[in-house]
Amino acid sequence: MPKIRISGKELSFRFALFDLDGTLVDDEDRYRSLAAFRFTAIKARAGRKAADIWAPLGGYDPALDVIDMSGPIAKTARREDMALAAASIYLTGCSWHEARAIAEDAYADAAQLRNYRPRLYPGVEENLKRLKGAGFTLGIATNGLSKVTLELLSALALTELFSVVAGSEDAENTKPAPDLILAACKKAKIPPSKTVFFGDQPVDITAAEAARCSAVVIVGNASIRQSPKVYRVSSVAEITPTRES
Repeated sequence: MPKIRISGKELSFRFALFDLDGTLVDDEDRYRSLAAFRFTAIKARAGRKAADIWAPLGGYDPALDVIDMSGPIAKTARREDMALAAASIYLTGCSWHEARAIAEDAYADAAQLRNYRPRLYPGVEENLKRLKGAGFTLGIATNGLSKVTLELLSALALTELFSVVAGSEDAENTKPAPDLILAACKKAKIPPSKTVFFGDQPVDITAAEAARCSAVVIVGNASIRQSPKVYRVSSVAEITPTRES
């Protein structure tokens, strides 16, 4: 099996499974753009009052164009965030079914990509290609919709690198439950015992350990608990793959 060198150790596995936002993609830039897009979409469809109710609930300040990275837009599954939008619209006098339909329309995130290009962290694209070349199968498991993720990968010209994308519609429960990781492993036909999950939050450790992954690599500086199978790097660009012999 191919290997990577990390923290002075070699890890041997087959499936390199990645979280998306905050791990590969500059999440603060993306979520700020996404929040601005959704604010405008809710305002256009349901009025300024609904947008103003939704913004602080989601963790967005439209006046300053600032996103709270610990808030619902950045941290919850898309369907939970969309429920907040529907509730905000409902509070302006719409029926619940009408409010939900308006929210679903406003959350057509694919339209965001027409005016926004996501940004990978520096060096990530080059290292993903090295990992692929070394013999790893690459996949993504994200709390967002897989359709939106595929559109984002297409915008980044990275679609061919990833054999598997698992999104919120593929699992009954999103992270920190193990369901998404297990769904991705099932799609890839590779067991969790031969999988390393790369994430950026404590919930990624919880999900990967519950799925019984070989190891989990945390990218960035989130506060995490110590564990023999948990490793940390500043960036995916730091991982050194070893070509399969």
